[in-house]
Amino acid sequence: MSFFDPITLLRFERFRRNRMGWWSLLTLLFLSLLALLGPLLVGDRPLVLKVDGVTRFPVFGGFLSGRDLGLPIEGEPNFRLLGDELKASGRGWLVMPPIPFAPGEVCEVMPAATRDVDGRWRDPRGIIAEGRIFTLNADGSRRQTWTIINGRPTGDARLFAEGVGIARAQFADGLVVKRVPAGDRTEWEPQGLLRTQVPSPCPPGLDGHWLGTDESGHDIVARLFGGFRLLLLAALIFLPCIYGIGLILGASMGYFGGWFDMVCQRLMEVWSNIPFLYAIIFLASLLEPSLAILILILVAFSWIGLAQQLRASAYQISARDYVTASRALGAGHARIIWRHILPNCTTVILTTLPFSLHGLVFSLSALDYLGFGLPPTEPSWGELLRQAKENWQAWWILGPTLFCLVGTMVMINSVGEALQDAFDLRRTQR
Repeated sequence: MSFFDPITLLRFERFRRNRMGWWSLLTLLFLSLLALLGPLLVGDRPLVLKVDGVTRFPVFGGFLSGRDLGLPIEGEPNFRLLGDELKASGRGWLVMPPIPFAPGEVCEVMPAATRDVDGRWRDPRGIIAEGRIFTLNADGSRRQTWTIINGRPTGDARLFAEGVGIARAQFADGLVVKRVPAGDRTEWEPQGLLRTQVPSPCPPGLDGHWLGTDESGHDIVARLFGGFRLLLLAALIFLPCIYGIGLILGASMGYFGGWFDMVCQRLMEVWSNIPFLYAIIFLASLLEPSLAILILILVAFSWIGLAQQLRASAYQISARDYVTASRALGAGHARIIWRHILPNCTTVILTTLPFSLHGLVFSLSALDYLGFGLPPTEPSWGELLRQAKENWQAWWILGPTLFCLVGTMVMINSVGEALQDAFDLRRTQR
């Protein structure tokens, strides 16, 4: 089959006329291209960092110590906080990705705390009834903290040195009533860039989280993006595996027939009767769950349907005159299968591809939702759905996740239906 023969061009034009399928394919290709960009779009490392006249590209590099940036810390700084510090000191600047959070990063949501006209401290949700306000070091650790009750400092004011908090003053209704030591004349009123902490899951719009965070503190947008990248990686491994097994075995069964076909069918019937979910539960209890193990299990149970469809198609094609002529001319079995059987099974191969991908997305999401999939540290749409079930008040977890999952599966099905319509043999023969 040539990609430029009249029949193929007619099928392509018929596929394009299916608007839903055509635009779904373009959307999926565009999203896949964005997923390939990875840390350039979603990540916690700067694209460009300039400090004291030295330009670096941390997104393409490894570990970057705070000492290398002139900071009094050994570890890697929190680059989002470092950007605020560089801007305030004038030492440089940085450019973060559009979504400045990594899919696996556990974030502390720390929006800015401000004082209203009555002198009471508040965060974006309103007056701070009970909590703390604080200033931060570049690595995200606390520098100073004040206890707030009903919007006013009430309680201790602490200074942190080497991770240890030391009480230096005592407040009552916003006024200093005690200093430690007593003769200390340091100004202990809250000042500078002050923040407060919001427990997770937090609603959208706080501290740069467009869609909020989940119960573990992961950014929802980063988590959804990471989940899509994970599904794309799984598809790139899963589809070649099941098609490699299904095509070779199915074409061989249809071509050779006889005892080989009979034995393979009986073995497939026995294998297909093994309960898939029970097998997953059993293996998950024995093995440490990982993407490779899940794909291996899914491949083991997913090639059977494809092999059966290829067998039926290959059985019909092997009876054609050109296959008989190839045998008479001395062509080997492998050559006949590769040059005559498989190319004429293209319709089955292409029309089943989107539905195999649909089954992969559904299976991975369902296993993660049930707790038999990937570890919780890995980004997964199914794991987000599980969190949404346990946190019904956090609508920002359920809504975007359900939209992404249902939207992806609808687009995959639309592409599959458009391919089936384009390769309809009855329409081709008209």
